[in-house]
Amino acid sequence: MPLPHARTPEAHEIHTLELSVKDEPPPLTPKGPSLRILLLDDRDDFREVLHEYLVGRGNEVISVFSGVEGLQEIMKGRFDLIICDMMMPKMGGEMFYWAVTRVRPGVCQRIIFFSGHQNNPQIEAFFKRVNATVIYKPFNLAQLEAKMKELLRKLA
Repeated sequence: MPLPHARTPEAHEIHTLELSVKDEPPPLTPKGPSLRILLLDDRDDFREVLHEYLVGRGNEVISVFSGVEGLQEIMKGRFDLIICDMMMPKMGGEMFYWAVTRVRPGVCQRIIFFSGHQNNPQIEAFFKRVNATVIYKPFNLAQLEAKMKELLRKLA
C-alpha cells in the first residue's frame, strides 16, 4: 500500500541508509513482548525502509509523515520508543518535542532523534538543551539498533 505525501527529494535532502544483512544484530526483544514504536519521517523511502526493518524485528510500528501526525498518535496511545526526524513539514522534530512535553511529558525521554544536519548550531543547541538521544545520517541499521538498546537501558 503506497504511503501518502509522495514527493521527489531535492539533492541536498538525500541521505543514505546502509543495509547489511551480514551484520544484522539480534532482535531487541527476542522472547519478550514487542516494542510499540512511533516513527516520524517525511521521506517516504526512508520511512518505509525503517518501518519494514522494525516490523521485521517483531515490533509494532506506527509510521507518520510529520510531527502533527505524530502528536495525534501520541494522544491515542502509549509508545515504548519514538524515532523522529528533525526536518519535516508542518511540524519538525524540535516543535514536536516541545508539543509532546505539554501533552505527555514523560514520553520525551523515549525519543531518538535522527538528523542529517550535524553541523547546524540551532539543532545542536536543541539536542544539548534537552540531552537528546541522537543518531546522524547517514547511519546503518546496526547503529539504530544500538541507540534503541542504549535508550531502553536508560529507561529501565
